[in-house]
Amino acid sequence: MDTPTTARSRQCSFMRTCKSGLSLWLVVWLVLGKPGPSAACPHLCVCYPTPMTVSCQAQNFTSVPVGVPYDSQRVFLQNNRITELRVGSFGFGTQVLWLFSNNITWIEAGSFSELRDLEELDLGDNSHLRRLEGGAFRGLEKLQSLHMHRCKLTALPHDLFHKLYSLQFLYLQENQLHFLQDDLFSDLINLSQLFLHGNRIRTLSENVFRGLVNLDRLLLHDNRVRQVNRRAFRDLGRLTMLFLFNNSLAELPGQALRDTQGIEFLRLNGNPWSCGCEALPLWEWFRGARVSSSELLCSSPSPRRGMDLRFLREMDFALCPLPDPGTLAGSTTRTFSTKTRWWFSKHKPQSQTKAVFEKSSETIKAFPFPQGKNSPPIVSSTNVKYELGEEEAALPKLDAEEYWANYENEDAGTTLRCFELECPPDFDGLPPNSSSTPTSSPSLSLLLALSLLAVSINLHLIFG
Repeated sequence: MDTPTTARSRQCSFMRTCKSGLSLWLVVWLVLGKPGPSAACPHLCVCYPTPMTVSCQAQNFTSVPVGVPYDSQRVFLQNNRITELRVGSFGFGTQVLWLFSNNITWIEAGSFSELRDLEELDLGDNSHLRRLEGGAFRGLEKLQSLHMHRCKLTALPHDLFHKLYSLQFLYLQENQLHFLQDDLFSDLINLSQLFLHGNRIRTLSENVFRGLVNLDRLLLHDNRVRQVNRRAFRDLGRLTMLFLFNNSLAELPGQALRDTQGIEFLRLNGNPWSCGCEALPLWEWFRGARVSSSELLCSSPSPRRGMDLRFLREMDFALCPLPDPGTLAGSTTRTFSTKTRWWFSKHKPQSQTKAVFEKSSETIKAFPFPQGKNSPPIVSSTNVKYELGEEEAALPKLDAEEYWANYENEDAGTTLRCFELECPPDFDGLPPNSSSTPTSSPSLSLLLALSLLAVSINLHLIFG
């Protein structure tokens, strides 16, 4: 039987053994189960857990630092002096990678191929990045947002966005792009927003936006766009916002806008619009569109300079030739309203002539001449302006308030107005085929009274 002293000694020994075991397990847990952030962080970087974030910004790195934990979800490398990105530069599997405001001049094809889970890549503000190799973004099939703004890019390889099926936001604004190749965006079937403003783009070809079936916003303002193919927007049926202001557009095909059935916000201001016959397709589209639009001020012809193209009326286009039935624009027949048909028949030219447009580098003038052997040739040019002929200049004008007061209502069964025209004698302000009985005008009543008075005087003279 142990004495009290022996029992107390055994108890102390057991407690020392327990404390030693607990200490050992605590050390193992700290080392293996929850490593300290400083041990896994690259030199000069700061790391944060949950989600694992590695911030190496503004540390004058000239290359991607080594030692970034593989499971880092966000890696920030902006505001450094990194010059090149090569295959093997990224030994981690991040979802967000910021590389903006560096000195990147070259990105090797396949540099990002190991970042299979990357969702956001920001390469903006790399002012020395003037070109990209095809396949630079190979393997980024989960990428959703790509930033390449203010990089002084002059061209984009045709396969740059190959297989980027998940991309939703593409920022290419404020570069030096002159031209966009056909089918450049054809794989971007989920792209929602495309930012191309602030470049030097001059033309939009037929297939430039092919494949962008889910595009919602297209920003093309502050470019040098002079020509838009009539089928350039044919895949943009879900487009709701189109910005084309501050370009060099003199005309825009009506068919191009008819392909954008869901358009809600349209900005076309700041363009030198020509408001002669070439403006008819665009004007006709505005008549049926319900869209939030900017003003479209005419630059030519001179009698219409400063007027809003949207507020011209059909009589301003009464002398324009009908579209060629063989063209896409000629697939519909133009129908004038009652007032326009009446005015045009009253002011019809005496001789049977046709209006022919003579094009030169300065002006286009409409003039009538007999068709025959000695007809003058039609000279074509791509840089043309439009001047009104005498007949077209004589057409009556309509201000914006009168236009909207009777918008799309000229043959709709409601009261018609003459809009500064000389109304015909039988014009009673009612639409054709109206069953309503017109009210007697004061002039008709006076004429009837004078006639009755003359008959009474004659009868008095005859029968005394």
